[in-house]
Amino acid sequence: MRALSFTTHPTGSKPSLLKRQRPSSLVSRSKSSSDKTLIKAGFFDDVLDSLLPKPMSDARKQMEYFDGPGGMLAKINPLSKKPTIEAPQVRLGGSQVLFDFSTMDQQTFQSEFGALNDNVMGGRSDAMTILNGGKAVLKGMTEDQFGGFASMKSRDFDKSINLKEFDGVSVRCKGDGKRYKLILYDTDDAFNVAFHKTFECPNGDNFEDVKLYFKDFKPVQRGRLVEENESEYRLCDGSKVLAVQLMLSKFSYGMDDKNTNYRPGTFEIEVERMEAFKD
Repeated sequence: MRALSFTTHPTGSKPSLLKRQRPSSLVSRSKSSSDKTLIKAGFFDDVLDSLLPKPMSDARKQMEYFDGPGGMLAKINPLSKKPTIEAPQVRLGGSQVLFDFSTMDQQTFQSEFGALNDNVMGGRSDAMTILNGGKAVLKGMTEDQFGGFASMKSRDFDKSINLKEFDGVSVRCKGDGKRYKLILYDTDDAFNVAFHKTFECPNGDNFEDVKLYFKDFKPVQRGRLVEENESEYRLCDGSKVLAVQLMLSKFSYGMDDKNTNYRPGTFEIEVERMEAFKD
Protein backbone atom coordinates (compact mmCIF):
# COMPACT_ATOMS: atom_id res chain seq x y z
CA MET A 1 0.00 0.00 0.00
CA ARG A 2 1.35 3.39 -0.88
CA ALA A 3 1.71 5.95 1.88
CA LEU A 4 -0.04 9.30 1.82
CA SER A 5 1.68 12.59 2.54
CA PHE A 6 -0.43 15.23 4.23
CA THR A 7 -0.36 18.94 4.88
CA THR A 8 1.05 19.86 8.25
CA HIS A 9 -1.35 22.29 9.87
CA PRO A 10 -0.18 25.32 11.86
CA THR A 11 -1.25 23.53 15.04
CA GLY A 12 1.01 20.59 14.26
CA SER A 13 -1.84 18.12 14.10
CA LYS A 14 -1.98 15.52 11.39
CA PRO A 15 -5.33 14.52 9.86
CA SER A 16 -6.22 10.90 9.31
CA LEU A 17 -6.73 9.30 5.91
CA LEU A 18 -8.79 11.42 3.58
CA LYS A 19 -12.05 10.23 2.07
CA ARG A 20 -12.91 11.71 -1.26
CA GLN A 21 -16.49 12.55 -0.34
CA ARG A 22 -15.75 14.61 2.76
CA PRO A 23 -12.14 15.74 2.61
CA SER A 24 -12.61 18.43 5.23
CA SER A 25 -14.20 16.24 7.87
CA LEU A 26 -11.80 13.32 7.90
CA VAL A 27 -10.32 14.01 11.29
CA SER A 28 -10.36 11.98 14.47
CA ARG A 29 -12.86 13.26 16.98
CA SER A 30 -10.37 13.80 19.81
CA LYS A 31 -10.62 16.38 22.58
CA SER A 32 -7.60 18.45 21.54
CA SER A 33 -8.13 22.11 20.63
CA SER A 34 -6.64 21.54 17.17
CA ASP A 35 -9.09 18.72 16.43
CA LYS A 36 -11.97 20.85 17.71
CA THR A 37 -10.96 23.50 15.18
CA LEU A 38 -10.94 20.93 12.39
CA ILE A 39 -14.28 19.48 13.51
CA LYS A 40 -15.76 22.96 13.43
CA ALA A 41 -14.39 23.43 9.89
CA GLY A 42 -15.99 20.13 8.89
CA PHE A 43 -19.31 21.24 10.36
CA PHE A 44 -19.28 24.46 8.33
CA ASP A 45 -18.35 22.48 5.21
CA ASP A 46 -21.42 20.29 5.76
CA VAL A 47 -23.60 23.36 6.16
CA LEU A 48 -22.08 24.91 3.03
CA ASP A 49 -22.74 21.75 1.03
CA SER A 50 -26.37 21.76 2.13
CA LEU A 51 -26.78 25.31 0.78
CA LEU A 52 -24.89 24.91 -2.50
CA PRO A 53 -26.38 23.38 -5.67
CA LYS A 54 -25.05 19.85 -6.15
CA PRO A 55 -22.67 20.71 -9.05
CA MET A 56 -21.05 23.45 -6.96
CA SER A 57 -20.84 21.21 -3.90
CA ASP A 58 -19.24 18.46 -6.01
CA ALA A 59 -16.75 20.95 -7.44
CA ARG A 60 -15.73 22.10 -3.96
CA LYS A 61 -15.15 18.52 -2.79
CA GLN A 62 -13.18 17.61 -5.91
CA MET A 63 -10.86 20.61 -5.64
CA GLU A 64 -10.24 19.96 -1.95
CA TYR A 65 -9.46 16.30 -2.65
CA PHE A 66 -6.61 17.24 -4.98
CA ASP A 67 -5.48 20.60 -3.58
CA GLY A 68 -6.21 20.20 0.13
CA PRO A 69 -8.48 22.26 2.43
CA GLY A 70 -9.54 25.43 0.67
CA GLY A 71 -9.30 23.88 -2.79
CA MET A 72 -7.40 26.01 -5.27
CA LEU A 73 -7.11 28.77 -2.64
CA ALA A 74 -4.73 26.46 -0.79
CA LYS A 75 -2.10 27.39 -3.37
CA ILE A 76 -1.75 30.87 -1.85
CA ASN A 77 -1.49 29.56 1.72
CA PRO A 78 2.23 29.17 2.56
CA LEU A 79 1.34 26.69 5.32
CA SER A 80 -0.66 24.43 3.03
CA LYS A 81 0.59 21.58 0.88
CA LYS A 82 -1.23 19.37 -1.59
CA PRO A 83 -1.91 15.82 -0.40
CA THR A 84 0.35 13.40 -2.28
CA ILE A 85 0.80 9.65 -2.64
CA GLU A 86 3.94 7.55 -2.58
CA ALA A 87 5.54 7.24 -6.01
CA PRO A 88 6.07 3.71 -7.34
CA GLN A 89 9.63 2.42 -7.32
CA VAL A 90 10.76 2.32 -10.95
CA ARG A 91 12.49 -0.88 -12.02
CA LEU A 92 13.96 -1.08 -15.50
CA GLY A 93 13.33 -3.96 -17.84
CA GLY A 94 10.02 -5.38 -19.00
CA SER A 95 7.11 -3.34 -17.70
CA GLN A 96 6.59 -1.01 -14.74
CA VAL A 97 3.28 -1.12 -12.91
CA LEU A 98 1.93 2.33 -12.05
CA PHE A 99 -1.44 1.29 -10.65
CA ASP A 100 -2.67 -2.29 -10.23
CA PHE A 101 -6.31 -2.06 -9.22
CA SER A 102 -6.69 -5.84 -9.04
CA THR A 103 -4.55 -5.89 -5.88
CA MET A 104 -5.63 -2.54 -4.42
CA ASP A 105 -7.89 -2.24 -1.39
CA GLN A 106 -10.68 0.30 -0.98
CA GLN A 107 -8.80 2.51 1.47
CA THR A 108 -5.80 2.79 -0.83
CA PHE A 109 -7.97 3.49 -3.87
CA GLN A 110 -9.95 6.22 -2.12
CA SER A 111 -6.73 7.85 -0.97
CA GLU A 112 -5.11 7.76 -4.43
CA PHE A 113 -7.87 8.39 -7.01
CA GLY A 114 -10.78 10.80 -7.16
CA ALA A 115 -13.31 12.08 -9.66
CA LEU A 116 -12.59 15.35 -11.45
CA ASN A 117 -15.47 16.52 -13.62
CA ASP A 118 -16.55 19.67 -15.44
CA ASN A 119 -18.30 20.85 -12.25
CA VAL A 120 -15.05 22.67 -11.48
CA MET A 121 -15.75 25.00 -14.42
CA GLY A 122 -19.50 25.29 -14.07
CA GLY A 123 -20.51 22.12 -15.92
CA ARG A 124 -23.20 19.63 -14.96
CA SER A 125 -21.66 16.28 -15.83
CA ASP A 126 -22.09 13.80 -13.01
CA ALA A 127 -19.63 10.92 -12.78
CA MET A 128 -17.94 8.91 -10.07
CA THR A 129 -14.98 6.62 -9.74
CA ILE A 130 -15.13 3.49 -7.61
CA LEU A 131 -13.17 0.30 -6.99
CA ASN A 132 -15.34 -2.70 -7.82
CA GLY A 133 -14.08 -6.28 -7.92
CA GLY A 134 -10.46 -5.25 -8.42
CA LYS A 135 -11.34 -2.82 -11.22
CA ALA A 136 -11.29 0.97 -11.20
CA VAL A 137 -14.61 2.07 -12.66
CA LEU A 138 -15.32 5.51 -14.08
CA LYS A 139 -18.99 5.90 -14.91
CA GLY A 140 -21.77 8.44 -14.99
CA MET A 141 -23.22 10.97 -17.39
CA THR A 142 -21.72 13.87 -19.32
CA GLU A 143 -23.45 17.00 -20.58
CA ASP A 144 -22.24 19.46 -23.19
CA GLN A 145 -22.84 22.55 -21.10
CA PHE A 146 -19.70 24.31 -19.77
CA GLY A 147 -17.13 21.64 -20.35
CA GLY A 148 -18.48 18.26 -21.33
CA PHE A 149 -15.96 16.06 -19.53
CA ALA A 150 -15.66 13.59 -16.68
CA SER A 151 -12.56 11.89 -15.36
CA MET A 152 -10.71 10.00 -12.69
CA LYS A 153 -7.34 11.40 -11.63
CA SER A 154 -4.60 10.29 -9.31
CA ARG A 155 -3.26 12.53 -6.64
CA ASP A 156 0.25 13.76 -7.37
CA PHE A 157 3.13 11.44 -6.54
CA ASP A 158 5.32 12.70 -3.70
CA LYS A 159 8.10 12.83 -6.30
CA SER A 160 8.07 12.55 -10.07
CA ILE A 161 9.02 9.23 -11.66
CA ASN A 162 11.28 8.76 -14.67
CA LEU A 163 9.83 6.44 -17.30
CA LYS A 164 12.10 7.56 -20.14
CA GLU A 165 13.52 4.05 -20.60
CA PHE A 166 10.02 2.85 -21.50
CA ASP A 167 8.07 3.43 -24.71
CA GLY A 168 4.73 4.45 -23.25
CA VAL A 169 1.87 3.62 -20.90
CA SER A 170 -0.50 0.69 -21.32
CA VAL A 171 -4.07 0.83 -20.02
CA ARG A 172 -5.73 -2.55 -19.50
CA CYS A 173 -9.42 -1.77 -19.83
CA LYS A 174 -12.84 -2.57 -21.25
CA GLY A 175 -16.02 -0.59 -21.59
CA ASP A 176 -18.38 1.12 -23.97
CA GLY A 177 -16.28 1.66 -27.09
CA LYS A 178 -16.14 5.44 -26.59
CA ARG A 179 -13.04 7.54 -27.19
CA TYR A 180 -11.26 8.41 -23.95
CA LYS A 181 -7.90 9.98 -23.32
CA LEU A 182 -5.03 9.49 -20.91
CA ILE A 183 -3.37 12.61 -19.54
CA LEU A 184 0.13 12.66 -18.04
CA TYR A 185 1.26 15.52 -15.80
CA ASP A 186 4.87 16.53 -15.25
CA THR A 187 4.07 19.47 -12.95
CA ASP A 188 1.71 20.07 -10.03
CA ASP A 189 0.28 23.18 -11.74
CA ALA A 190 -3.07 22.27 -13.32
CA PHE A 191 -2.81 25.34 -15.58
CA ASN A 192 0.53 24.29 -17.04
CA VAL A 193 1.11 21.99 -20.01
CA ALA A 194 -0.10 18.40 -19.70
CA PHE A 195 0.23 15.60 -22.26
CA HIS A 196 -2.90 14.07 -23.83
CA LYS A 197 -3.40 10.90 -25.88
CA THR A 198 -6.80 9.68 -27.08
CA PHE A 199 -7.73 6.00 -27.46
CA GLU A 200 -10.75 3.87 -28.22
CA CYS A 201 -11.95 1.89 -25.23
CA PRO A 202 -12.45 -1.82 -26.09
CA ASN A 203 -16.15 -2.60 -26.33
CA GLY A 204 -16.96 -6.02 -24.94
CA ASP A 205 -16.56 -8.41 -22.03
CA ASN A 206 -12.81 -8.94 -22.31
CA PHE A 207 -10.07 -6.68 -21.00
CA GLU A 208 -7.50 -5.54 -23.54
CA ASP A 209 -4.15 -3.75 -23.23
CA VAL A 210 -4.25 -0.40 -25.02
CA LYS A 211 -0.70 0.83 -25.67
CA LEU A 212 -0.16 4.59 -25.72
CA TYR A 213 3.30 5.68 -26.89
CA PHE A 214 4.96 8.71 -25.33
CA LYS A 215 5.84 10.04 -28.78
CA ASP A 216 2.12 10.28 -29.64
CA PHE A 217 1.10 12.37 -26.62
CA LYS A 218 0.38 16.01 -27.42
CA PRO A 219 0.97 19.08 -25.21
CA VAL A 220 -2.26 20.80 -24.17
CA GLN A 221 -2.58 23.86 -21.95
CA ARG A 222 -5.82 25.35 -20.63
CA GLY A 223 -7.94 23.62 -23.23
CA ARG A 224 -5.82 24.36 -26.29
CA LEU A 225 -3.17 22.49 -28.24
CA VAL A 226 0.28 24.06 -27.78
CA GLU A 227 1.97 24.73 -31.12
CA GLU A 228 5.64 24.08 -31.89
CA ASN A 229 6.45 27.79 -32.23
CA GLU A 230 5.24 28.58 -28.70
CA SER A 231 7.59 28.88 -25.75
CA GLU A 232 5.47 26.45 -23.70
CA TYR A 233 5.80 23.72 -26.33
CA ARG A 234 7.53 20.52 -25.25
CA LEU A 235 7.28 16.86 -26.10
CA CYS A 236 6.42 14.00 -23.79
CA ASP A 237 9.30 11.59 -23.28
CA GLY A 238 8.17 10.05 -19.99
CA SER A 239 11.15 11.43 -18.09
CA LYS A 240 8.96 13.16 -15.53
CA VAL A 241 5.53 11.83 -14.56
CA LEU A 242 3.77 13.29 -11.52
CA ALA A 243 0.13 12.23 -11.98
CA VAL A 244 -2.21 10.48 -14.41
CA GLN A 245 -5.79 11.17 -15.45
CA LEU A 246 -8.31 9.15 -17.45
CA MET A 247 -10.94 11.33 -19.14
CA LEU A 248 -13.99 11.24 -21.37
CA SER A 249 -14.31 14.61 -23.09
CA LYS A 250 -16.06 16.21 -26.04
CA PHE A 251 -12.62 17.57 -26.99
CA SER A 252 -9.62 15.52 -28.15
CA TYR A 253 -6.63 17.87 -28.10
CA GLY A 254 -8.00 21.25 -27.13
CA MET A 255 -11.28 23.03 -27.68
CA ASP A 256 -10.61 23.44 -31.40
CA ASP A 257 -10.36 19.67 -31.83
CA LYS A 258 -13.72 18.00 -31.24
CA ASN A 259 -13.94 14.35 -30.24
CA THR A 260 -15.99 13.04 -33.15
CA ASN A 261 -16.76 9.86 -31.21
CA TYR A 262 -18.27 11.79 -28.29
CA ARG A 263 -21.97 11.83 -27.46
CA PRO A 264 -23.40 13.31 -24.25
CA GLY A 265 -25.08 10.80 -21.96
CA THR A 266 -24.11 7.75 -19.95
CA PHE A 267 -20.71 6.08 -20.14
CA GLU A 268 -18.63 3.49 -18.30
CA ILE A 269 -15.04 2.26 -18.47
CA GLU A 270 -13.31 -0.33 -16.28
CA VAL A 271 -9.56 -0.32 -15.76
CA GLU A 272 -7.61 -3.23 -14.35
CA ARG A 273 -4.10 -1.85 -14.55
CA MET A 274 -1.91 1.00 -15.81
CA GLU A 275 1.74 0.29 -16.51
CA ALA A 276 4.71 1.58 -18.44
CA PHE A 277 5.82 -0.78 -21.21
CA LYS A 278 8.80 -1.32 -23.48
CA ASP A 279 8.41 -3.08 -26.82
